[in-house]
Amino acid sequence: MIIFVFLMGTILGSFYLVVATRLPKGEDILFSRSHCDHCHKELKWYNLIPIVSFLGQKGKCTYCGEKIALLNLTCELITGLCFALAYYFFDFSYNFWEGLVIISLTIIIFISDFKYMIILDSPLVVGVIVTFVLKLIYFGLNQTLYDILCGIALFCVMLLIEQIGQIIFKKEALGGGDIKFAFLIGFILKFRLGLIALILSTFLALPYSVASLYLIKNNEVPYGPFLAGSLAIIFFMMDKFQTLFSFLFHI
Repeated sequence: MIIFVFLMGTILGSFYLVVATRLPKGEDILFSRSHCDHCHKELKWYNLIPIVSFLGQKGKCTYCGEKIALLNLTCELITGLCFALAYYFFDFSYNFWEGLVIISLTIIIFISDFKYMIILDSPLVVGVIVTFVLKLIYFGLNQTLYDILCGIALFCVMLLIEQIGQIIFKKEALGGGDIKFAFLIGFILKFRLGLIALILSTFLALPYSVASLYLIKNNEVPYGPFLAGSLAIIFFMMDKFQTLFSFLFHI
């Protein structure tokens, strides 16, 4: 079963790369055929087998001989491994299915935000819908509605931070995608752990921000990957963060 979940992860990882790199450019991902980014030749099914095709073609396009971006292989491999680890730790439980949602969003956001400085709306909408259905099945309507309120509260916190940032820096401090993503974080983690995720994300982003500022003189930092990273860290180590929160605040 772990092997099956890994293979499914590699297939979806290939799709997530398409979503993250083509949607920001306005390209169709549902009805257009996969093609080489260099020669635009339509690819056959045997050119699209995750990991195997890349290795079999020695990292080059079959038609034009140009190198295929290593990101293709990396995305497929990491997604497959993360899916397999989620199954290994959680089996077929709520945490497994929600973990797949978080892994999927993290992969897409890492690529789209670092590459194009954008968090796409469609993956967030899908993430909210799937999370809503999962919570409804496993926890019932009342708990799901409460979690939605937690998401709204964290959204408001993020919006307030953005407004304060605008006043202080006289420009947009956070992107709209970051603020929308905060709702999903609160919806998944609830308010207290969601708040910790926001705080943790600033510490994760700090080294990259400093390096970006001093090495390439760029003060615009893609914040989405660090939000996604903090969400993943806290979700997969939730019991430890809950224990830490109770120890610090005696709650």
